[in-house]
Amino acid sequence: FDGTPTPPFLNTTPHPRHVRQHFYADVRHATLKAIEDGARRAVVRSVFPEMNTETDVYRVGTLLEMARDLTTAVAQDGKRVKLCVQQSLGKGVFQGLPLSLSGVRKIMEKMEWEEGLVEDGFVRFGSVGEDQVEDDDDVFVILCPQNMQGAALLPLLQAMDEKAGERPIVLINPDLTDIPSSGNVMQVRGRQERMEFVANFKDIYHFRLLYKKPFLYPIYGALRMTYGEPWTVYKRVQKSRKEEDYFPVGSFDKEPSTSEITSCILGR
Repeated sequence: FDGTPTPPFLNTTPHPRHVRQHFYADVRHATLKAIEDGARRAVVRSVFPEMNTETDVYRVGTLLEMARDLTTAVAQDGKRVKLCVQQSLGKGVFQGLPLSLSGVRKIMEKMEWEEGLVEDGFVRFGSVGEDQVEDDDDVFVILCPQNMQGAALLPLLQAMDEKAGERPIVLINPDLTDIPSSGNVMQVRGRQERMEFVANFKDIYHFRLLYKKPFLYPIYGALRMTYGEPWTVYKRVQKSRKEEDYFPVGSFDKEPSTSEITSCILGR
């Protein structure tokens, strides 16, 4: 799929290595360009099958490989990167982590990193909060930050954001929607302020497959946006059992609505 935005046969899992490398490079190029252009609060959303926590083929190794690839590229550009995974939230028996992040920090620290990056402090590991921000940190990358039932991550992220100042913060596959819980956690009070804070983080990369929900098969197409380019809807066309391709059928200045995407796919 030389240079095309969407590799074929994404329902084939585990993905071949070249498919993963395609998405790693796509995210890397978009993020480096955004940081170079001065982006300060950024969102990367890459939800191909192995990165989709709603599927049974979700692979935490793919998330960590993408994070390593991106972090290494930023560090090689001479910047010191803090790679963060949120800590356990909540109290007592309700304390814990989202299932998709369980054990991720430990695995991340034991991964093989390019020689010198960790040892010389160009890549460091952390959690979420103002105490994680050090004076010589240049860029912060946070993996899959999300609220939990009974515990809000946003106050910690807001404090971290304030202390980071003008330094870039990149969120990978965040889910910062409210989960209203007892004890006045994420209730109506303060919701507008929380929504305004989340809106400060702008999309610099987006990729997701298009299905007829609630099903995850078949794939009808894909939606992709990379920094500096429009949102593009692609339609999947299967030419034979061994050949398929994705063709652009719509372009938008902002994320298209469900009805706009449907109209593009159906050719209305």
